[in-house]
Amino acid sequence: MISTAARADDTLQRIPARTADVSANITIMDVSTLPPAPGLIFDVRAGEYIMLGELVSRIRDAKYVLIGEKHDNPIHHHHQAELIDALSKSDNRHRAVVWEMFTRDQQASLDQNWQDVPVADLGPAMTWEDRGWPFWQDYAPIAEAARDNDLAMVAGNLPDDILRPMIADGLSALPDGLANDLSLPDIPTDIQVLLDQEIAQGHCNTLPKSMLPAFSTVQFARDASLARAMYDAANDDDTDGAFLIAGAMHVRRGIAAPWHLARFEDGLTDNDIAVVSLVEADAPSDTPATINDYAMRFGASDAIDFMWFTNDIMRSNPCDNLKMGQ
Repeated sequence: MISTAARADDTLQRIPARTADVSANITIMDVSTLPPAPGLIFDVRAGEYIMLGELVSRIRDAKYVLIGEKHDNPIHHHHQAELIDALSKSDNRHRAVVWEMFTRDQQASLDQNWQDVPVADLGPAMTWEDRGWPFWQDYAPIAEAARDNDLAMVAGNLPDDILRPMIADGLSALPDGLANDLSLPDIPTDIQVLLDQEIAQGHCNTLPKSMLPAFSTVQFARDASLARAMYDAANDDDTDGAFLIAGAMHVRRGIAAPWHLARFEDGLTDNDIAVVSLVEADAPSDTPATINDYAMRFGASDAIDFMWFTNDIMRSNPCDNLKMGQ
């Protein structure tokens, strides 16, 4: 007599093995074709979405890490702090943090306050909001990451009091020492054309065309100032690299601060510079923008190495009041 257990074993042996067949029929979606959405990070060169840990791994050896933002989006500053902290804890590079928001003539005050005041009080001590920047509390996580990792704080932007003279008198308005450090060449034609277009759009097309080159010269000089601050900080005895916290247009390869870094430091390779930009994803649509569409918003398809997509925030149209005043 055959036992119940034996009949069960025989039955199991006669059931076709399906595991391999099922696995073979599974189609894995190519996620690189998905439209950008908040939370996703896209490696432009590799053409693929990656996780934060992989981003850190891919750029951990870069001497210069530029992290672009929209100034009024607090999500961007949270992610900037997150990336600075992760990179500082993951490798042997000790990078300074260069800020667009602090000007070179504030460096002594920044050094003193960085030693003496809590992070929460640093912005007020540096007249942050009086100078027109969004709430300091939104940026404070970046400073917290710098303090937690014992990173130097560096003021990178041009002093405010030379901007109007530069618009009127050009590069001759730069103090001699700074002019020597920046060693500004003529603006290449392709960069001049792009900056003129962006300055016009940024001022809601209210500026006379004759004034655009002057404003573009200031932008070009600002990018050089940020790059020079990064270069000087990275070659200090206590550091061997630099972060840049700046608006997204200041971090672009071939156009902005990275272009000037290549002037200041011979022998830099593409891997010595990493450009990460926080990018606000468009609202869902039946015809969503592609990665290349987003890239071209920065002026060139290869201007940004990594796009980290976020939500946008509610804003009024900045041109409305200007139009009303015309």
